[in-house]
Amino acid sequence: MKSCSAFGAYGELFACNYFINLGLEVFRNVSPVGPVDLVILSTETGKSVLVDVKASRSPPYVRADGTATFPMGPKLREDMVWQILYVHGEAAVRLPAGFWEALGMETAE
Repeated sequence: MKSCSAFGAYGELFACNYFINLGLEVFRNVSPVGPVDLVILSTETGKSVLVDVKASRSPPYVRADGTATFPMGPKLREDMVWQILYVHGEAAVRLPAGFWEALGMETAE
């Protein structure tokens, strides 16, 4: 991929596909700017979350002690938007702790 915006859009579409395959409803922001990329809705629980997708082309930085970090890890931001991480080449998005509980679900399965 040539541009950062195209790579970011790919990460958003990957996340959309991931959540749709889990049976969730996904709504994507049609504007290329804004604090929220996706709205994820569980039709089973009626709960929804706001999501900002971050995309990374490289794997995490691994320290000598074996722990790994990303410069922009998954987290719940102060504005109550869930920041998730798509890493190029991985089969799933990385989600912060508590994400499924916010949707009223125990796990994705």
